[in-house]
Amino acid sequence: MTANSLELNPVATIQSPFKSRFGIPRQSGLVPDAIGWIEPHSPWHRAEAWAGIEQYTHLWLIWQVHDRPHQPVSSVRPPRLGGNARLGVFATRSPARPNPLGLSLVRLLAVEHQAGQVRIRVSGLDLLDGTPIIDIKPHIAFTDCPPNSHSGFAQNEPERLRVDWSMLPHDEALRLNDHQRLVITQTLSLDPRPAFHDDPERVYGCPLFEFDVQFRVENGTLFVLGLNPFP
Repeated sequence: MTANSLELNPVATIQSPFKSRFGIPRQSGLVPDAIGWIEPHSPWHRAEAWAGIEQYTHLWLIWQVHDRPHQPVSSVRPPRLGGNARLGVFATRSPARPNPLGLSLVRLLAVEHQAGQVRIRVSGLDLLDGTPIIDIKPHIAFTDCPPNSHSGFAQNEPERLRVDWSMLPHDEALRLNDHQRLVITQTLSLDPRPAFHDDPERVYGCPLFEFDVQFRVENGTLFVLGLNPFP
């Protein structure tokens, strides 16, 4: 490490139901039932590094944007604004940042101890499966939730689509358990399509769990059409 550079090594990797960038929620917490595991790396897998973490309900994850070439830009088109208006990169949470780091707030569900090692169960994920975790910090409510704050163009949660399962063949629907169906519904209701796409006949595929979920959108309703194997 020098005054002008910093070497960061991941402390953990995330196990997530999101198997591709397409469909991942644009913020943590929008799919509250997206459950995964933080798998610490050596030497941070030992229980002593996690002593006391059960006192907290939420954790901040600082993670590496690892699934695309690092191409930082000074301005971006946030999907929330329809993909047209430009804002400075520091006024958004775009991954195209000077340093390829992201920040997510997740709910702590459980700390599992086995043979002196630890893994952490969390929910509300917005991370690709296999994402390197650079650091983990507890959420402190009195300082991390300032009163009278304003969130620019993202002051409110995004509007959601209605998700209709009636077009999914019965034999394919039987392949889903209740939790998978819930997470798929929550994810697809956020409309994973690019902001400028509005063709009601176009069929998309969203990789979730072991499925490539086929869907199309028409008049504010997303129709689930099929479940292909993934990958």
